[in-house]
Amino acid sequence: MRPWLALGLLLGCGKKTPPVAPAETVVNAPTEGTFDPNAPLADKLALAIEKIQSGTVDDLTLAVAILTQCLPEDPGGATELNLGIALQKLGKLAEAVPRYDTVLAMHPDWAEAWVYKGSALEQLDRPNQAVSVYRDALGVDSENMGARVALIQVLRTLGRPDDAIAEAKAALKVNASSLPVYNNFALAYLDKGEMTLARFILQKALQSVEGASANAYLHTNLGWSHYLDGNKPAAIQSLLKAVELEPDLVPALVYLATVYLEDRNYGDMIPLLETALKQDPDNPDVHLNLGIAYRGMERFDEAKQAYETALKLAPESPDPWFNLGILLGDSLKEYEASVAAFNRYLDAGGAEPERAQTYIAAVNKERETAERRAKAEAARKQRELERQREQELLRQTEGDATAEPPPTEAPDEAPPPDPQEETP
Repeated sequence: MRPWLALGLLLGCGKKTPPVAPAETVVNAPTEGTFDPNAPLADKLALAIEKIQSGTVDDLTLAVAILTQCLPEDPGGATELNLGIALQKLGKLAEAVPRYDTVLAMHPDWAEAWVYKGSALEQLDRPNQAVSVYRDALGVDSENMGARVALIQVLRTLGRPDDAIAEAKAALKVNASSLPVYNNFALAYLDKGEMTLARFILQKALQSVEGASANAYLHTNLGWSHYLDGNKPAAIQSLLKAVELEPDLVPALVYLATVYLEDRNYGDMIPLLETALKQDPDNPDVHLNLGIAYRGMERFDEAKQAYETALKLAPESPDPWFNLGILLGDSLKEYEASVAAFNRYLDAGGAEPERAQTYIAAVNKERETAERRAKAEAARKQRELERQREQELLRQTEGDATAEPPPTEAPDEAPPPDPQEETP
């Protein structure tokens, strides 16, 4: 049975904002003495910015405490903006957005505040509002490339590749050397299935923009465009270059693993995907594909664990159920559990219901065959046991017939008569 691949990564230039801690993360309040509330304002703000840049939950929590304490001393907006950034990185998006609004009410010309607000709205799954906010940022600073790249990316997210392409062309008129723009420009063409135009944009950047040859994202997207066009050797070459430049770049690792999967090169897939998981441990697609690789290497317990982790991370996704069904039926011979997994795939609206039904029929047929074989084997063993018992009984019977009779003892002779007792 052929493995099923689900892959949802197609990144252009990295995340627009630093990684955000899960909203449900429990954080500890800073203890007394963590920072000196009587220190000069500049020192406290410098410490808060240092903690924001660190990005750990504890450091971000400390930054929030410091900045909150500094607000009365610095009402000009900068402290408020940094407080919003710290809250956003902690995943407290509903608290971060009002902070940005407060800043923008005071300083509507602060484009960066608009950009941060837009990114928070995207994280709140409000992409249409984010589009408007990014346009507001460009209204006050048309040369802000962060806003331009963010706008292109959110338009792609919304399934508006033509609008994204138009914005990319406009952005390159402002800055013809922006590699993030080139990456997203090409990805918009990939979204439309126009691989030739995507490669043209990427190759133009690599040839004409200084420093582009060292940009791992350009090589990643070029490799993926080659793969989508059926040119695996060129895809592997570009993706290997991307991994050489950035060994921990998740999209490059995953795409290269995808190419290897097509050739059933499971052994080379595993280290790539394990490295990707270190950078993105909550990515269900990476767990899913790693499970496929483990199964290909007959590491069945690890494969099952990988599929189950993918389901925990993305319980609405049907694809892990499909792969789990294959593993349980083909490899572990747990037929009932396999059929149940395929049924879960169907219940979740899997994209290939006919294929799943074909697998279910195959698993049921294999189960019936296995049951017949098991019954036949049990009957054979029973017959063999009975034959052995008969042979043992026969040997015992033959042994009794041929054995010599035990020797008999001679009767005791009567003593001679006593002459004195004889009568005349």
